[in-house]
Amino acid sequence: MYRKSVIAALITAGLAVGLSSCSSDDSPPATRSPATTSASTTTVSPFGAEAVSDLGVKIERDNAAAVVEAVELRGGTPDQALAALLASEAETGWTSGLSMAAPATDIRDVFGWRFRYNIAADSTDAVRAATDTFMDNSATISINAADPVAYALAVQHADPRGYNEKEHFYKNGETSNSEYTAALPKAQAAYAELRGPQ
Repeated sequence: MYRKSVIAALITAGLAVGLSSCSSDDSPPATRSPATTSASTTTVSPFGAEAVSDLGVKIERDNAAAVVEAVELRGGTPDQALAALLASEAETGWTSGLSMAAPATDIRDVFGWRFRYNIAADSTDAVRAATDTFMDNSATISINAADPVAYALAVQHADPRGYNEKEHFYKNGETSNSEYTAALPKAQAAYAELRGPQ
Protein backbone atom coordinates (compact mmCIF):
# COMPACT_ATOMS: atom_id res chain seq x y z
CA MET A 1 0.00 0.00 0.00
CA TYR A 2 2.87 2.26 0.88
CA ARG A 3 4.49 1.65 -2.54
CA LYS A 4 1.23 2.56 -4.34
CA SER A 5 0.97 5.76 -2.32
CA VAL A 6 4.53 6.70 -3.19
CA ILE A 7 3.95 5.96 -6.89
CA ALA A 8 0.71 7.93 -6.84
CA ALA A 9 2.47 10.83 -5.13
CA LEU A 10 5.28 10.72 -7.70
CA ILE A 11 2.81 10.66 -10.59
CA THR A 12 0.87 13.56 -9.09
CA ALA A 13 4.09 15.50 -8.55
CA GLY A 14 5.22 14.71 -12.11
CA LEU A 15 1.91 15.89 -13.53
CA ALA A 16 2.08 19.07 -11.49
CA VAL A 17 5.60 19.80 -12.76
CA GLY A 18 4.55 18.96 -16.32
CA LEU A 19 1.49 21.18 -16.17
CA SER A 20 3.40 24.07 -14.67
CA SER A 21 6.10 23.80 -17.33
CA CYS A 22 3.42 23.58 -20.04
CA SER A 23 1.75 26.66 -18.68
CA SER A 24 5.09 28.46 -18.52
CA ASP A 25 5.73 27.38 -22.14
CA ASP A 26 2.39 28.92 -23.08
CA SER A 27 3.06 32.17 -21.22
CA PRO A 28 5.64 33.78 -23.55
CA PRO A 29 3.39 33.70 -26.65
CA ALA A 30 0.61 35.29 -24.58
CA THR A 31 2.94 38.12 -23.55
CA ARG A 32 4.36 38.44 -27.07
CA SER A 33 0.95 38.59 -28.71
CA PRO A 34 0.13 42.20 -27.80
CA ALA A 35 3.55 43.32 -29.07
CA THR A 36 2.87 41.67 -32.43
CA THR A 37 -0.54 43.32 -32.59
CA SER A 38 0.81 46.76 -31.78
CA ALA A 39 3.62 46.36 -34.33
CA SER A 40 1.11 45.60 -37.07
CA THR A 41 -0.77 48.84 -36.32
CA THR A 42 2.39 50.95 -36.49
CA THR A 43 2.23 53.43 -39.36
CA VAL A 44 4.76 52.69 -42.06
CA SER A 45 6.23 55.67 -43.90
CA PRO A 46 5.03 55.94 -47.50
CA PHE A 47 8.42 57.19 -48.60
CA GLY A 48 10.98 54.82 -50.05
CA ALA A 49 8.77 51.77 -50.64
CA GLU A 50 10.56 51.21 -53.96
CA ALA A 51 13.75 53.13 -53.20
CA VAL A 52 17.02 51.21 -53.31
CA SER A 53 18.87 53.52 -50.94
CA ASP A 54 18.43 55.95 -48.08
CA LEU A 55 19.08 58.71 -50.60
CA GLY A 56 16.02 57.59 -52.59
CA VAL A 57 13.88 57.80 -49.45
CA LYS A 58 15.23 61.29 -48.71
CA ILE A 59 14.54 62.49 -52.26
CA GLU A 60 10.93 61.27 -52.16
CA ARG A 61 10.32 62.86 -48.75
CA ASP A 62 12.02 66.15 -49.69
CA ASN A 63 10.03 66.36 -52.92
CA ALA A 64 6.74 65.60 -51.18
CA ALA A 65 7.55 68.24 -48.56
CA ALA A 66 8.33 70.72 -51.36
CA VAL A 67 4.94 69.99 -52.97
CA VAL A 68 3.08 70.67 -49.72
CA GLU A 69 5.11 73.82 -48.96
CA ALA A 70 4.51 75.20 -52.47
CA VAL A 71 0.74 74.65 -52.15
CA GLU A 72 0.73 76.33 -48.73
CA LEU A 73 2.77 79.31 -50.01
CA ARG A 74 0.11 79.80 -52.68
CA GLY A 75 -2.60 79.88 -49.99
CA GLY A 76 -3.80 76.38 -50.82
CA THR A 77 -5.86 74.27 -48.46
CA PRO A 78 -4.86 70.94 -46.90
CA ASP A 79 -7.22 69.25 -49.41
CA GLN A 80 -5.35 70.89 -52.28
CA ALA A 81 -2.02 69.86 -50.78
CA LEU A 82 -3.29 66.28 -50.53
CA ALA A 83 -4.45 66.38 -54.17
CA ALA A 84 -1.06 67.69 -55.30
CA LEU A 85 0.69 64.96 -53.29
CA LEU A 86 -1.63 62.40 -54.83
CA ALA A 87 -0.99 63.56 -58.40
CA SER A 88 2.78 63.65 -57.95
CA GLU A 89 2.81 60.19 -56.31
CA ALA A 90 0.61 58.69 -59.04
CA GLU A 91 2.66 60.21 -61.85
CA THR A 92 6.24 59.82 -60.65
CA GLY A 93 6.38 58.51 -57.10
CA TRP A 94 7.57 61.93 -55.89
CA THR A 95 10.58 61.85 -58.18
CA SER A 96 11.41 64.58 -60.67
CA GLY A 97 13.52 64.17 -63.81
CA LEU A 98 12.33 60.70 -64.79
CA SER A 99 12.40 59.49 -68.40
CA MET A 100 9.19 59.74 -70.39
CA ALA A 101 7.59 56.69 -71.93
CA ALA A 102 9.15 55.42 -75.15
CA PRO A 103 9.46 56.60 -77.86
CA ALA A 104 9.81 60.00 -76.16
CA THR A 105 13.35 61.01 -75.30
CA ASP A 106 12.37 63.79 -72.91
CA ILE A 107 12.33 63.68 -69.13
CA ARG A 108 9.35 64.60 -67.00
CA ASP A 109 8.67 66.68 -63.93
CA VAL A 110 7.14 65.47 -60.67
CA PHE A 111 3.62 65.77 -62.14
CA GLY A 112 4.49 63.77 -65.24
CA TRP A 113 4.81 66.62 -67.75
CA ARG A 114 7.67 67.11 -70.23
CA PHE A 115 10.36 69.00 -68.39
CA ARG A 116 10.76 72.56 -69.68
CA TYR A 117 12.28 74.41 -66.72
CA ASN A 118 15.68 76.09 -66.81
CA ILE A 119 16.68 74.45 -63.51
CA ALA A 120 18.04 71.08 -62.46
CA ALA A 121 15.40 68.43 -63.21
CA ASP A 122 16.01 66.51 -60.00
CA SER A 123 15.99 69.52 -57.68
CA THR A 124 13.33 70.59 -55.20
CA ASP A 125 13.25 73.90 -57.12
CA ALA A 126 11.92 71.92 -60.08
CA VAL A 127 9.31 70.32 -57.83
CA ARG A 128 8.20 73.74 -56.55
CA ALA A 129 7.99 75.11 -60.10
CA ALA A 130 5.85 72.16 -61.21
CA THR A 131 3.62 72.57 -58.14
CA ASP A 132 3.14 76.25 -58.98
CA THR A 133 1.87 75.14 -62.40
CA PHE A 134 -0.45 72.64 -60.68
CA MET A 135 -1.81 75.48 -58.53
CA ASP A 136 -2.21 77.75 -61.58
CA ASN A 137 -4.31 75.04 -63.21
CA SER A 138 -6.32 74.48 -60.02
CA ALA A 139 -7.60 78.05 -60.25
CA THR A 140 -9.40 77.16 -63.49
CA ILE A 141 -11.53 74.26 -62.21
CA SER A 142 -14.70 74.17 -60.11
CA ILE A 143 -14.46 70.64 -58.66
CA ASN A 144 -14.37 70.42 -54.86
CA ALA A 145 -10.95 69.50 -53.50
CA ALA A 146 -12.61 67.34 -50.82
CA ASP A 147 -12.54 64.52 -53.41
CA PRO A 148 -8.77 64.43 -53.94
CA VAL A 149 -8.75 61.90 -56.80
CA ALA A 150 -11.35 63.75 -58.89
CA TYR A 151 -9.78 67.09 -58.02
CA ALA A 152 -6.21 66.06 -58.91
CA LEU A 153 -7.32 64.54 -62.21
CA ALA A 154 -9.35 67.65 -63.05
CA VAL A 155 -6.35 69.89 -62.36
CA GLN A 156 -4.11 67.75 -64.56
CA HIS A 157 -6.68 67.68 -67.37
CA ALA A 158 -7.11 71.47 -67.10
CA ASP A 159 -3.45 71.99 -67.99
CA PRO A 160 -3.26 73.86 -71.32
CA ARG A 161 -0.53 71.48 -72.51
CA GLY A 162 -3.24 68.84 -72.94
CA TYR A 163 -3.19 65.75 -70.76
CA ASN A 164 -2.39 62.74 -72.93
CA GLU A 165 -2.96 59.71 -70.73
CA LYS A 166 -0.75 57.47 -72.91
CA GLU A 167 2.17 59.80 -72.37
CA HIS A 168 1.70 59.61 -68.62
CA PHE A 169 0.66 55.96 -68.18
CA TYR A 170 1.76 53.43 -70.71
CA LYS A 171 1.90 50.00 -69.04
CA ASN A 172 -0.81 47.42 -69.77
CA GLY A 173 -4.03 48.21 -67.97
CA GLU A 174 -2.86 51.46 -66.36
CA THR A 175 -5.15 54.46 -66.53
CA SER A 176 -4.84 57.81 -64.87
CA ASN A 177 -7.97 57.07 -62.85
CA SER A 178 -6.70 53.69 -61.61
CA GLU A 179 -3.26 55.08 -60.74
CA TYR A 180 -4.61 58.17 -58.99
CA THR A 181 -7.06 56.06 -56.98
CA ALA A 182 -4.27 53.66 -55.99
CA ALA A 183 -2.06 56.59 -54.95
CA LEU A 184 -4.60 58.04 -52.50
CA PRO A 185 -3.62 55.99 -49.39
CA LYS A 186 0.06 56.77 -49.93
CA ALA A 187 -0.67 60.47 -50.36
CA GLN A 188 -2.78 60.50 -47.19
CA ALA A 189 0.02 58.77 -45.27
CA ALA A 190 2.56 61.24 -46.67
CA TYR A 191 0.46 64.25 -45.67
CA ALA A 192 -0.07 62.78 -42.19
CA GLU A 193 3.68 62.24 -41.82
CA LEU A 194 4.54 65.75 -43.04
CA ARG A 195 1.72 67.73 -41.42
CA GLY A 196 -0.18 65.44 -39.08
CA PRO A 197 -3.59 63.81 -39.70
CA GLN A 198 -6.25 65.91 -41.42
